[in-house]
Amino acid sequence: IECAIDSAPRKKKQITSSAKSNTKSTPNVATDESSSTKKDEPSKLAKKTNARPDAASKKFLSNNLKSSNPNYRIQRELKEFLTSPPPGLSVKISGKNVRLWIITLSMPNNCIYAGETYKLRVQFPNDYPTSPPSVYFLPPTPRHEHVYTNGDICLSLLGKDWRPIMTAQSLAQAIMSILCGAQGKSLPMDNSRHAGNKPGQKQDDWVYHDDNC
Repeated sequence: IECAIDSAPRKKKQITSSAKSNTKSTPNVATDESSSTKKDEPSKLAKKTNARPDAASKKFLSNNLKSSNPNYRIQRELKEFLTSPPPGLSVKISGKNVRLWIITLSMPNNCIYAGETYKLRVQFPNDYPTSPPSVYFLPPTPRHEHVYTNGDICLSLLGKDWRPIMTAQSLAQAIMSILCGAQGKSLPMDNSRHAGNKPGQKQDDWVYHDDNC
């Protein structure tokens, strides 16, 4: 699979992503927004999302799970997300499956996606957090050089750079960050080849090289 935005020749297939830059910028998505509150106009900031949980989330959080329960980690993440949601992000459980989340991204006014809303589908595998969750955009997808039209995202944090200390919230913040940093709307160069693939598959064979996402 190739997702190249530069013109330099390569001898093997590549996928663009920005593990390095995203890793640096991920923790700053929320803090950058909040720290600029005093100096920026409110209209340019991402709106604070409603933290009230949906019915399925309430029911899940009401369960007193032991740390040995395979859903304990997911319950803890959901509680933290709902207690202190980052600006522009909200989460809910999809149906009755507590391992399937829908995270909504409400884009701020100071980026090229101003006023637009996108949804991420997050599926936690059985061996989570050893393996990363499956994350991809539901349609309509944002037009971005690292987002395929089938919803897949070229992001090394979803593959080789995933670490068990990361969370679904931190992934959503990283994805919000790459969208907010975009200078123009364009598709991956190999989108026509990848667009027909089933989204959300493991990125074990993906090679990431772009540090300028």
